Amino acid sequence: MPVSTNMTPIEIWRVVDVNQIKRIDFGRVAIFSSTGLLIALVEFQPFTTMSEAEVNQWDELSQFLFFKKRFTNSIAKNVALLEGYMFAIGWCKCSTKNEQFGLYGSVGKIENAKDEWGNRGANLSSVGCILGQSLRYVGDNLFQKIQNCYSSLGVPSFDQVNYEGDIPSNQGACEFSSTLTFTMNGFKNSPHLDRDALLYALGWWFQADKRTGQIQRDASKWCTRGKFIFPNEHFWIDLSTCHGLIQVVWASSTFAHYTDIEQDNEHNTSGYVHAILKELGKNNVPKNPQLL
Repeated sequence: MPVSTNMTPIEIWRVVDVNQIKRIDFGRVAIFSSTGLLIALVEFQPFTTMSEAEVNQWDELSQFLFFKKRFTNSIAKNVALLEGYMFAIGWCKCSTKNEQFGLYGSVGKIENAKDEWGNRGANLSSVGCILGQSLRYVGDNLFQKIQNCYSSLGVPSFDQVNYEGDIPSNQGACEFSSTLTFTMNGFKNSPHLDRDALLYALGWWFQADKRTGQIQRDASKWCTRGKFIFPNEHFWIDLSTCHGLIQVVWASSTFAHYTDIEQDNEHNTSGYVHAILKELGKNNVPKNPQLL
């Protein structure tokens, strides 16, 4: 994936005054707690600063996710969910005895559209590369730390659709999670911690036409109300001001957070993509992770 060369200098912000509520809406920002723990890295990338090839790749990703949601059921057991829908692709722990892993998906929906599913439904390698390169752009050192932790777990990557119990010794540069979840349709949830997270959660926001899945490039048709909020740390990320891509890496098991997106027209913020390291091997990860 081509990486933008228009990188903005990073701003460092530390949570010190609890009476101050900070809105983050542009640039590159690293937010630290008063004790020095990294809370989040935030990167705003307007489409105007991205090459056509970059935008096209995110458009491809968006349409792929819209395609995938037709073959899976929404996640109904998310206790923090208030509105909207969450879907998942990749691997999960099986509830069937003597089975370790299983792929997210609806057998019935896939069986009814085998021809349409075809190779497109199984082609996840490009998705992994797009997200992996994007995370490297936000913070290469942080990416390496996450990947090293993940590689030690011996579990399949979300873009590895064939798993026979053996993980390749040379894990790819883009493998960093077993599951990728995505939300749409005015998604809202309540403040929560991701108890099953390893190190950090990795999130991307962009806006897409909910009928086609295509990236919405027309700023006049963007949803104008969307927030990602850290209530106890007294700051929030404005999702509506950047007409492009918003990337966030945050310590989701340490700091409470929630999403509040209003659907105010037919082109809503429907492309919230959230890749997260799941609970497998959690005991191998130090508590209260810090950026090294």
